[in-house]
Order: sequence, then C-alpha cells, then structure tokens
Amino acid sequence: MILRRLAQNLREQNWTAITIEFVLLVVGVFLGIQVANWNEARVDRDREKAFLGQLRGEIAENARSIRHQLDYQQQVVDSGRRVLAFLASDGRCSEGCAGLIIDVFHASQIWGTPFVRVRYEENQRLGFPTDPATRAAIDAFYAFIDGWDVVTASPPAYRERVRGHLTPDASDALWRECWRSTGAGFEILVRDCEKKIQSLDVQAMLAAMHADPELVKGLNFWLGQNLFSLSAMPEALQHAEAAFSAIDADLERP
Repeated sequence: MILRRLAQNLREQNWTAITIEFVLLVVGVFLGIQVANWNEARVDRDREKAFLGQLRGEIAENARSIRHQLDYQQQVVDSGRRVLAFLASDGRCSEGCAGLIIDVFHASQIWGTPFVRVRYEENQRLGFPTDPATRAAIDAFYAFIDGWDVVTASPPAYRERVRGHLTPDASDALWRECWRSTGAGFEILVRDCEKKIQSLDVQAMLAAMHADPELVKGLNFWLGQNLFSLSAMPEALQHAEAAFSAIDADLERP
C-alpha cells in the first residue's frame, strides 16, 4: 500500500507526501527488522536456558559422584589403617579375624569416579553460557575434575599382592557378600558379611599376609593416594556450588 502511494505521489511530484511515505516505509522496515531480531534473540535465550538447565543437572550428578567417592575412599582408608595395625602387630588374631579379612579386601578397592562431560562439551560447542561469569564458574569446576581419576583409579601394587593371599573361596565370598554395585555406576562396600567369611581358614590367610614384607609398603602408598583425594577432592564440591549459584543467577535473567 505504501509503495503504491509512493509511486502515485512520484508521478504527481507531491514531494511532501513522498517524504512522509518514504519515512514511513523506512520506519516500517526498521521496526520489522528489530522485531525479527528481538524474536530471534528471545528464541536463542530460551535455547541457552534449556541447555544451561541440562548442564546444571550434569554438574549435580558429578557432585553426587564426588560425595560417593569421598565416602568410598574413607572406607578404604579406615580399612587400610586396621590392616596396617595388624601387620605391625605380632600377627596373632584371636577375635574379629573375619572382619580383618574384610578390611584387607576393602582396603584394596579402587573406584574411578565416573564423571560426565557430555552436556558441558555440548554447551561449549554452542557457545553457552554467553555470560562470562557463568562460563568461568562452570569451567573452573570441570577443569578441577579433569583427569582426576589418575589419582586413585590406577590399580596399586598392594591390590594384586594382598589378593594373592586370598583363597578362591575367600575371593568368591568377599565379592558376593561384601561388595555391591548399585547399577547406577556406584560401588558399595558392605561389612555385614562376616558369617560367610568365618567359615573360611582366615587364620592361614592372615598369617601369610603378615609374613609378606611388601604389603606394608604397598598399603602405605595406596592409603597416601586416598588420603590426598580425601583432602583435595572436597574443593571440587566448592566449585560445583559456585557453578550452581552462577547458573541459577543466569537462569533468572531474561
């Protein structure tokens, strides 16, 4: 309609009307572009919020894994300390011997934290988050956990050596009764399994372990790795909380 009137005014050389019609045309085009840009920006922002929400869920799952890992490693350390005390003793065991075999088994455990990075890498590929502060907080968390499994996921010498002193029947009972898998990537160390162990020749196995001079050195190293993790890994949870705060603040913005 505006173009038709503009053409007619040009034929009639109605310059005032031409100017008005031209201004209206330019303003209309400008407003149309602005509305289109605003709609596109709103769609992009909604998309970013959706991906940030998914990333928050991934960080929460990783934080859950870290908490489980810390509990798991504390059990490894507690069991290992009791084994060290036995190895430093005269080697005689009059009571709690089945529990000591369980300690030997638990102290040899490793469980690599199954960190997930799929959502994080997807957000990076898309350029999300666009807010620098939010991106920095998220990057700090993933940078901290990157490669962390190297600390406690490599089988220690103690693991192979001490398990060489367990009879096949003992290993079978320990794996069946004193260890669980949740089916969600988590392992659980169980202690209410002594009855199955008591029926075995625990004295002979403990005597062989006590006579092995390499066990103390290997166990000392392995406990040191787990103690380092227990000391340093809680910082990852602090980074997770900072990422949560940054993402929540970002999601509240229009």
